[in-house]
Formats: sequence, C-alpha cells, structure tokens
Amino acid sequence: MAVRSEKRPSGVPAEMTSFVGRRTEAAEVRTLLSAARLVSLVGVGGVGKTRLALRVASDVRRAFADGVCLVELAALKDAALLPHTVLNSLELLEQSTRPPTTVLSDYLRGRQMLLIIDNCEHLLQAVADLTDLLLKMAPELKILITSRQALRITGEHIYLVPPLPIPDPKAPYTPGTATGSPAVSLFADRASSVVPGFTINPANEAAVIRLCHRLEGIPLAIELAAVRLRVLDVSDLANRLDSRFELLLAGSRSAPKRHQTLKALIDWSYDLCTAREQELWARAAVFANGFGLPALEAVCADEQIPFETVLDTVADLTEKSIFVREEHGGRVRFRMLETIREYGHARLRESGSEPVFRRRHRDWCLQLVEHAAAEWFGPRQEDWASVLQHEHANLRGALEYSLTEAGESVVALRLASLPWFMWIALGFMTEGRHWIERALDADKTPSHDRAWALATCGYIATLQGDTEAKALLGEAHRLAVELDDDAARAYAKHLLGMQGNFTGDLAAGIPLFIEALEGYAAVDVSQDYPNSVRIPLALTYLLLGELDKASAVVDELDRLCDGAGERWLRSYAKCVRAFLDLLSGRQTQAEILLLDALRSRQPFHDNFFRAMALDFLGWVTVAKGDCTRAAVILGVANTHWETVGAPLFGSIQLQAGRRQFEATARKAIGNDAFDSAFNRGRELDGNAAMAFALREPLGERQQAGAGRSEPAPDPNALTRRQREVAELVTDGLTNGEIAARLFISPRTAEGHVEHILTKLGFTSRAQIVSWLAPQRFASTNDAH
Repeated sequence: MAVRSEKRPSGVPAEMTSFVGRRTEAAEVRTLLSAARLVSLVGVGGVGKTRLALRVASDVRRAFADGVCLVELAALKDAALLPHTVLNSLELLEQSTRPPTTVLSDYLRGRQMLLIIDNCEHLLQAVADLTDLLLKMAPELKILITSRQALRITGEHIYLVPPLPIPDPKAPYTPGTATGSPAVSLFADRASSVVPGFTINPANEAAVIRLCHRLEGIPLAIELAAVRLRVLDVSDLANRLDSRFELLLAGSRSAPKRHQTLKALIDWSYDLCTAREQELWARAAVFANGFGLPALEAVCADEQIPFETVLDTVADLTEKSIFVREEHGGRVRFRMLETIREYGHARLRESGSEPVFRRRHRDWCLQLVEHAAAEWFGPRQEDWASVLQHEHANLRGALEYSLTEAGESVVALRLASLPWFMWIALGFMTEGRHWIERALDADKTPSHDRAWALATCGYIATLQGDTEAKALLGEAHRLAVELDDDAARAYAKHLLGMQGNFTGDLAAGIPLFIEALEGYAAVDVSQDYPNSVRIPLALTYLLLGELDKASAVVDELDRLCDGAGERWLRSYAKCVRAFLDLLSGRQTQAEILLLDALRSRQPFHDNFFRAMALDFLGWVTVAKGDCTRAAVILGVANTHWETVGAPLFGSIQLQAGRRQFEATARKAIGNDAFDSAFNRGRELDGNAAMAFALREPLGERQQAGAGRSEPAPDPNALTRRQREVAELVTDGLTNGEIAARLFISPRTAEGHVEHILTKLGFTSRAQIVSWLAPQRFASTNDAH
C-alpha cells in the first residue's frame, strides 16, 4: 500500500493571470467530465489546453473527495519513468520493488480523484497504456489530459480546444463592441498589464481586431504579441505582423495553418531579440524544467556569450517574456513555456551545436552531484536536498544523455551511483535503482565507477529487502578486490555487513563494519560513508545485547553529526538511542527522541527512516501502556514499510521484537480493538498520520477518527525547571545560552526543551513563545 508524504500535492495551481474567454468551453468540458471518465483536451500548441484544464479542475474539485492532482509531463523524456512521475506528483513515498504501475493501481483503487495529465503528445503510447490500466483498476478515478493528439483508447471523449473566437475585420461591426470577442478581450487584458491604463478605444479598435485575426485567436500568440506594446503601438504591431506573416506563407505546406501562424509569431519574437539573446534562448533549451542563473552561466557562457553578459541577457529575455522568473525557497529560477523551449531547441539543433551544450549540461549536472556529495555531511544538507529536488528533471536529462551518447556510459555509472543519499533521503530509491541498473547494463568494463555503482545498487536493494542485494554486493566486493580499490572495498564491506545483519547473521556483521571503518579512514571519502556505518554497527551491538558498546557508537556519531551541523544521519542516531532507552526502561526519554527525530526529518522524504521511527514509536507507546494509540501508530508504520519493501528491512530480530510488542498490546486491549485501531492507522494519509504520531493539531481535519480538536496545552504540565527553561526560550536564548545561564550542560538544556515541546504538544520553539508570551503579558498586567 502506497502512502503520501506529509506534504500534500498542490492540486490545482493558483491562476497568475485572469481567465478570459473560455466560459463556454469550460462549461462544455465540465459537462463531458460529469458523464465520462476520460476527457482529452486536444488542440494546437499555444491554444490554451492546459489553462482550460486547470480552470475546469478548479471548478469541479469539490466533486472529488480525494482531490485533484496535476501531472506535468513537458520535462519528461523517458517513457519508462512515466509511472514514477505520476507517483511523484501524487507525493507517494513508494520505494519498494513492486512495479510502479501496481503501486499506482493499488493506491488509486477505490479513491475518488481527478488526475490531470498535461502535455502528453511526446509520450502518447505510454500515456495511453497507463491511462487505460488505471481506469480499469480504479473505477472511481477520472482523468483529464491535454495533448496535441488524442490517445485513441476505449472510453476516451475528445474535446477539440478551438482558438478564441475573433471578429472578422472585413465584416461590419458596431464600434465599441469589439471587447465582446474573447480574443480581443484577452489582448486587452494582457495589454493592460504591459501598458498600465491601456484600453480598447475607437482609435485602436480596428487595429486590435486585425491583429487578433492575424493571430487566429491563439492565446499564446496573443499574449506574446501584447508584450510588444512595450515598444510598439497597436497599429505598428498589426502592420509588422501583416508583413511578417505574408513573408512566411511559403513555409511548410504540410504543417497545419495554425502551426505556421504560431511559428511565425515566435519567429518574429526571435528576430526581435539581439543575436546574443537568440543564442542564449537556444542554449537554455538544454535545461529541463528550469534553471538558475549560476547553472546558465556555467553551461551557456563562452566567447560568443561572455560570462559577464549572461545576467543582463537573462534580464532582457525575462523582460521579453521568453524566460519566466520564479522563486523557490528563496532561490530565483527561470523557465520557458514548453512551446518556447521547443522552438529554442530546434534552433540549437539547426545550429549544429546541440551536442556541445547537451554535453556541457551533463557535465554541469555531474559537478552539481559531486559538489552535493562532498557537502552532504554538513550544515548545507537541507539546502542540497532542496537543490536536488529542483534539479531532478535536469539530472534525468543528464543521465539519459550519458546512457544514449556513445562513450558516455561510464559517466552514467558515476552520475547515478555517487548520490546514494539523494535516492534514499529524497524518496527516489526505485528510480535510482532504475538508472543504476541501466548504467550497469550499458558499461560492463571493470572500473572504480562500476564497483561503486554495484554497491549503491546493492545498498538500495538491501533497504528494499530484495534478495538480489547479496549478489550485487558480492560482485561489488569481488571487483573492488580485483581492482585493488580500497575505497570500493570499504564500501562493499560496509554494505555486506548491513545486508547480513538484516538477514540474521548479526555476529558476522561486526568485523565487516569495523573493517569498513578502518578502510574508510585510510582513503579520501566524504564523512557520510563512515558515519553511515555507525548506524547499523550500533544497532547490531544493541541486538546482540551489548548495550554499552551500542551507546558508545551512538554517542560518537551524535558528536560527529552535531559538530558538522548534519541532521539526516543524526535522526537515525536518535532512533537507535531511543531503542536503547526503551530497553533500559526509559520510555519517556525514548518517546521524546523519536518525536524529535520524526520532526527533524520533515524537510526530507526518506520513507525508509519514517517507517523505522514510527515502528519504534509504536513499541515505546506499548511500553508506556497506551496500547490503542500504539496500534494506530503500528498501522501507520506498516503502511510505510509496504512502500519500501520488507518490514523492518527483513531483520529477523527486529521483526521478532515487533511481534512481541504487538502481542502485549493485543493482550491488553483485545484483538478486535487492536485490529480496529491498527486499520485506522493504515487508512490515514501521510499528513494526518504524521500529525497523529507527533500529537500535532490537524486544523479542520480530525485526528484518527477522534472527532475533536487538540486540547489547549496545560500550563501546569511543566515542572518548575521546565517552566524556567520555557521563560528563557521566550526571551530568545539559544540552548547554549540557556545552559550557561542555568549552569547546566547544553545537552541537558536541549533535553529540557524537547520535554517541553512533547508535554505541550508543540513542534517548534516559536510555539513556546506564542504560548507563554500572552501569559507573561497577562501576569504583568495583573501585577499592575
């Protein structure tokens, strides 16, 4: 069973400009969608298919109990990744070995949902096959697609999206009525955003009608033309279009007339750019789904476009609406409408320089991954997680280039296997294994990169509980020995120990982990490698009953992570520490650590970690005697395990522990009550499930069927010392400053803050301030 992350899909994006001239079409599509399960909006590029689909979806979304999800395919080139892209759009954290089509079918079966699949024409057969499958497997599902071609499958209802209606410039009309035409109305709306105060008046009305007629009512063409009012008046604009279109009538006679018209407009926009702007437009087309300024400078700058001119050229292209500026997490990125990008790509191909810039784009992606790998174990970890998420489509493009271009497959091995943390921490394990397996098939030459790729592939397979992991890791170790490659040998031993650990051979894992640590210490590798060994090493000591050794390893890892400002591995360390506390009878401390670990992982999408932490939290909750709540949490954990493979990595010892705690809970509340609560947990979506586990309020949503909102925090819940610490937090002191003020250790201060958060049901220090500040204010007023 697939599970959604706590971050829900965005559904229907907000409209950035007004919706003009499609009221009739929107009503007709809504009527079609009410009776049909598959509606295809078909039309020429630039005619407004996507905009119409989004408006219809916005209008009908309340009719779909499980929501609306937009799946954008413009940047996707590999048809094999279509199911993965739909999974990503649904925010499904499925990383198991199950086929992604099975995951989608299982998730959508029984859900009342609308999928919008946008820009399908370049993946027509794959979309047709997947759509046909999903509609058969999910009877409550409806799909709305946009494409330049119909799917031609059973049950498809095709709606041809026409250009906007326009008045005939040769026909008589009543002056002042032109804005009744949707095309003219759209031009007037967009023109007013370019030239404040612009209106249709008797002096320009005829020219606007003529202009819209020459543009054949194509919305994209109208919007691009309106931008030119920055430098031309309407009459000049119409005259230039008249002349330009006459010149292009000798173009391809086989292309639809509207395609000729749109191409003519973009040709004209292209010709109005400077030579440098034209060149940057074409080169930027190698990027998929956007780019930042540094990326553009790295890939596109040379003697023809000097580095120092890129910034101004980007500004000019943005001003001309060729580039669209966006902001994500404080970072500025740019993208192009797909029609504009395709035009630039065609120009790049015609110039003969496409191979050069595709290679430079791939090299930039490789450098990005290498830089991320070097800094992953450090304070920039969350920044790198965000960067890699945004560059996901570009990395796909770079991998595809490396796998299809002669002589580049060895780079594909490195590009796919080096960012092991990306595939795991960001929730792309299944896709990562897809790329690595393709690279291994493409390049079988013995090399360091092949040994590393085999080990990374085995790493993912191990986490998925796949029995193929042992063979992959054995081959990786044999190749490392053959090459006398100390780094690859340490990596293989590290993972062989972990794979053996999960399959029950605990004692054999210890020497492998120790040898891996010694091997890593002797070579130049990023610190995430040796520190990721310490997690299974500590867990192995713990399961063998050597709690002091396990505690020492966790202490060392915690110290190293804290010193480096690392959060990802540190949350694993908190999980193992919580397990130690549970076995030592410190249930409350164990719960505090697990809740904190789950909160700290929310910027990542590591469903593997979330499953483990939730399972341990269920055990701790049983130990604390709240067996009904524990059953819900175990149900949530079970759903997460299904997305990554075998529960508890297939570990015989951990699975035995799970059965023991489950048996205790069943004995306490009875099988029927346990099963009911467990199933309730399985049915929660990612957002509600995490809120329940973390005791966070859900706003309008109800918590695991409780049917009531969270109670207000009890001021008397805090001890005297905790109240004192809360006061200092409200004063803005850090943990270190609190420790100095109260003459306690920083770790003790941190523990007090964590206890306060747990007792009050909060997730951040800011909530402590918001809660306590009004009380202090009231107390001060009472005193006066």
